[in-house]
Amino acid sequence: MELNDWIDELGGVRRAASVLGVKWRTVDSWYYMQRSPSRFAAINIVIKSRGKVDFNGIYKPFLRKEADV
Repeated sequence: MELNDWIDELGGVRRAASVLGVKWRTVDSWYYMQRSPSRFAAINIVIKSRGKVDFNGIYKPFLRKEADV
């Protein structure tokens, strides 16, 4: 599952931020692909999503965006 799909499944950016223990603006910047999660944030996402989101689900959308530029 991709990160944005998981965020949507949770109920949005603010809910995901609460689950992850980060500011909503941080999750918002990931959601709108303004910046990618750090490796520590990515590990937290994998853990808190209980493996629904893996590293491919986190970083593949960002790589796809870069390839389209």
